[in-house]
Amino acid sequence: MSRNLLLHGMMGAGKSTVAALLGERLGRRVADTDEELRTWTGRTIPELFAAHGEAGFRDLERQVVEELAKFHDLVVALGGGAVLRDDNVASLLMTGVLVELRASPEVLVQRLAGSTDRPLLGTPDELEVRVRQTYAARAQRYAEVADLTVDASQPPEQVVDEILAWALAQGDVLTPSEHEQVMR
Repeated sequence: MSRNLLLHGMMGAGKSTVAALLGERLGRRVADTDEELRTWTGRTIPELFAAHGEAGFRDLERQVVEELAKFHDLVVALGGGAVLRDDNVASLLMTGVLVELRASPEVLVQRLAGSTDRPLLGTPDELEVRVRQTYAARAQRYAEVADLTVDASQPPEQVVDEILAWALAQGDVLTPSEHEQVMR
């Protein structure tokens, strides 16, 4: 049994992309809290925000986090706000390690341009201001809870390599067979 690799960070940092690549490299199941929420509720993230507000959305997200924290050997892409709640962090750390994917606001704005499914971004005209405000509000918390912070402005494959190198050095993050896979 190994520890879950829990990816967190700003929207646009590449959590879903990196999670898929990590899952493929390790042969692990991948979960995405936003996808889980869509599956559980049958609604999109903007619909959930509209129906429940941000606080209600975070309560729904809490249920997903609590469920995923019961498992081992997962790679999980967390929603950008998931680690803002202490109860989520406590649950997640019971079975996993938190890996922050960090990219500059400039990179995030580039990646998020044209996105229509992120309610906290507002209108396209507000994108840069909203990204900078959210980044400023969350950066310290993201760093505080992270077991590892990786520069997510590099290509996703490099991000994966950096995470795996760190995980190998930890000793308890990967299974013995995953160690062998990564070392090849």
